[in-house]
Amino acid sequence: MSSSKTQVFESPTHFFLHHYGQPGDLDLVMNAAMSTESALLALENDDRDQAERLWRSVDGAALLSAWDSSNKTCKELGPKWSLQRPVAVATRDKPANSSIAQKVYARDGYRCRYCGSPVFTRNKGSRILKLIDAFPEQTPTLTIVNGSLHGSGKSGAIRNVDYAKFLWSYAAPDHVKPRSLGGLTNMKNLVTSCSGCNYSKMDLTLAQLNVTHPTIDRIRRCHPQEIFPNLSIQRS
Repeated sequence: MSSSKTQVFESPTHFFLHHYGQPGDLDLVMNAAMSTESALLALENDDRDQAERLWRSVDGAALLSAWDSSNKTCKELGPKWSLQRPVAVATRDKPANSSIAQKVYARDGYRCRYCGSPVFTRNKGSRILKLIDAFPEQTPTLTIVNGSLHGSGKSGAIRNVDYAKFLWSYAAPDHVKPRSLGGLTNMKNLVTSCSGCNYSKMDLTLAQLNVTHPTIDRIRRCHPQEIFPNLSIQRS
């Protein structure tokens, strides 16, 4: 099968949910990320009531259902992307470690370079911990121990159901040019990605998905109040 030749997708998540999701899934995911960011801003400005209202509006069960059902549909229907791609390289560059990932996130202002949505980590000091600490009843299976998140899994492992409210907006460093095709693990080829875009892109090229290139202008359009430097990254 080949990807659509007429429709250009704004992000890997857009591509994935267009083909494998249900109507309204993309709006659900994007609105949840923005509501989470707005809840954090309200909390940081001492508007606890507004923060609680916004955080409560993020439907973790619906987000988890969209994640599970779209992945199931993808496995059932198979590829909707172009199967034509360059030949994989024999030796791949190393994966991104936490050190370079944090530098990428900071550079990009903790915004997904594909869809423009805010992203959050589960690390000590992450902003999302403020909401979890302030309103523990909204994420009852998550606890904060010595500044780090613990979930309901074995030895405190975090399961998808635990952080369903921000499952789609979990931060991940993404190789624009896949490592399997010789993409390097460096600041030019890495971009901040939400987990939705990172998972949806897999090790495919943007051309295979018919997805536009992740320029910094996309973040400027979504968040014009924030200023980002001019950036250049490898094109796939």
